[in-house]
Amino acid sequence: MNAVAQVYGVGLCCPLGKSLADASNAYAENEHNFVKSEKGPVGADGASVTLSCVMPFEDVRNFELRLQRLFAGAVDDMSATLTITSGPVAIRIVVPRWLASHKIGQSLMSWIGETWPTLFTDVVLLADGDTLAAYELVKGLRQVAEGEVPAMAIAALDSYMDAELLDILAINDRIYKRGTPHGLVPGEAAVIVMIGSNAAFPDASPIGTVRSAFNGFETENLSAPQGIIGRGLAKPLRQAFEAFQPDRFLVDLNGERWRSEDLGFALSGALIPDKLLSDFETPLSNTGDCGAANGLVMTAFALCSPADTIDHDVFAGDDHERRPSLSILSTSHFEGPRCVIALERYGREN
Repeated sequence: MNAVAQVYGVGLCCPLGKSLADASNAYAENEHNFVKSEKGPVGADGASVTLSCVMPFEDVRNFELRLQRLFAGAVDDMSATLTITSGPVAIRIVVPRWLASHKIGQSLMSWIGETWPTLFTDVVLLADGDTLAAYELVKGLRQVAEGEVPAMAIAALDSYMDAELLDILAINDRIYKRGTPHGLVPGEAAVIVMIGSNAAFPDASPIGTVRSAFNGFETENLSAPQGIIGRGLAKPLRQAFEAFQPDRFLVDLNGERWRSEDLGFALSGALIPDKLLSDFETPLSNTGDCGAANGLVMTAFALCSPADTIDHDVFAGDDHERRPSLSILSTSHFEGPRCVIALERYGREN
């Protein structure tokens, strides 16, 4: 017998706020947290690098400690709104590829298990690019629905706030700066999405679920494309808009040219309402690029953004009850994976 798999809690720690509530309010106000610090890193031209930080770069130079504080912030945020009484749950954390096999990553797994033994067990790091955080969310919900597990946490964690990581971005001309207008603003984030069945959270109200997912893969070498970029995203995006009529459309544009080309081609083949086509949301333009956490950052905003980020048509009837809103989220990875999900946010009374 299949269970109903739903999202019961979200914890977020990102440059817009150290909680989902604060970050959502900042996102609704179209705020940014882009800074150039005199004590922070400088580029090859001697100019300060524009960053989007949760903690000032110069305040936490120990990268392992920075990751711990980011993750702890997401745990605190989730725990403030959701009580887990059924015992610790398995957690999958999508991280950058280098971290998944690095000693810092191994230490991080041990630290999480030792710090929150009543919350998490079976801590696993997954390499971004081999998978996507959005895909892991879909996979986890499927496992809950099929009765393999009663509950599970899907998380993502990433930060560019390290001199060596910033140098790698700069060497590859990926950082937004003078002379590189098609670049990203390095950011950082930790996100935790708690999913489960009704039996696992009898005293909690679910906040949403994934209605469907559509996957693709870009075969062009984005470093040296020989043809058109975007075929890998075009099919799943077209399928999503054929199957659903969403209220919101969120994409992971971050300033890099390849993402614009990828999405531009995909949009040309999808039947997207003019209203959404001219006004899709780009959360990473507010948070900066959060690497492996991009997909779940978008998911968090889709699940818990204030009402004024959603069209007033989602409010219906004299009882002032908000009907469920549906968002389509499009995510792409440089190494090829593409994932488009239809995410339903449940209604709440005003």
